Amino acid sequence: MNFHILFILVITCLQVSSNQRNIICYYLHGYGVNIAPPESLNTTLCTHINYAFVKLDVNGTLIHQRSSVDVKHQLYARTLSLKKTNSDLKVLISIGDTNASTFSTVSADPKTRQRFVNSSVNFLKAHNFDGIDVDWELPYSKDADNFVLLLKELKEAFNDKNWLLTVAVYPNPSVGYKVTEIMKYVDMINLMCYNYYGPWSAYTGHNAALFSSPIESAYEKIHLNTAASLQNWMEAGATKSKINVGIPFYGRTFTLVNADDHSFHSPIIGGGRPLTPSYKQICKNFNNYSQVWDDEQQISYKYYKDQWLSYDEERSVAAKAKFIKSQGVAGAMIWQIGQDDINGECGPKQGLLQTVYRYLNEEN
Repeated sequence: MNFHILFILVITCLQVSSNQRNIICYYLHGYGVNIAPPESLNTTLCTHINYAFVKLDVNGTLIHQRSSVDVKHQLYARTLSLKKTNSDLKVLISIGDTNASTFSTVSADPKTRQRFVNSSVNFLKAHNFDGIDVDWELPYSKDADNFVLLLKELKEAFNDKNWLLTVAVYPNPSVGYKVTEIMKYVDMINLMCYNYYGPWSAYTGHNAALFSSPIESAYEKIHLNTAASLQNWMEAGATKSKINVGIPFYGRTFTLVNADDHSFHSPIIGGGRPLTPSYKQICKNFNNYSQVWDDEQQISYKYYKDQWLSYDEERSVAAKAKFIKSQGVAGAMIWQIGQDDINGECGPKQGLLQTVYRYLNEEN
């Protein structure tokens, strides 16, 4: 082959590779309807898998979550073996499902911080993960400095080992984050753009709207949607090249005060049944519900009698993926891939994840 043609081909391949956006796939192990065996996952659609979770003890050590499941079924090794079919895949261990007070206690003391760092290093060496994801979702304002110290000390311990350090963060950066300091030490942040409305709300609202609604309050418009959350983090000092925007593969249900009043912002008496159904539950079991596409907020909702459901499906997921691409950020984060239509019971296998991949990485 002509050298100049070969050179052009190599450069073109590098450009395509460098333009590929992250798809961070949280994978929740254990039991239940939202669990999928590692072997059932098409991980060519993911750039990273965050295995969730190991917990943090108040003394600073990592503890296996449901250790009998992890160990008996060899789920660490089985998940890591997915790298055989995707050599570029990175598999991280996510530290979470832990009280904010535990993270607060550990990070406040230099000795327990160091124990946490040592425990993390030992865990990565023992199981061959590619890094740590810190899922301290809602730090208190008093924790802001200690959170940065925790990340700094982790990063220093990781520097010569080529391990990744990422964090999952609350959509509102003002709660307890020193954003510009955090960005110095993490490789990525995973922005949790969901749980905007729920049983704590006074009325129906979208779990994960892309944009605001004209009927929302000023606070709701600037805090309770994906576009606003990304904007708020950018204004707080986040780096575009490190932000992955969250997309949920589950919905939220509400119980209406009046079954005849079933629009957006209709009064509720609390959560519905089940509270947080997965996409695969919704596509199989909610077919008797009336469906509405909310064009302003680019998301769907359903209702039936006194039950109201906000959820993401292929159309809303495509809208979010196109938005993420248009913003030039690092990519998308999925919570969590076991909630997708894994076996293709309603459509293509892992249809939502396929949609994210297609609209992030292909010309559309």
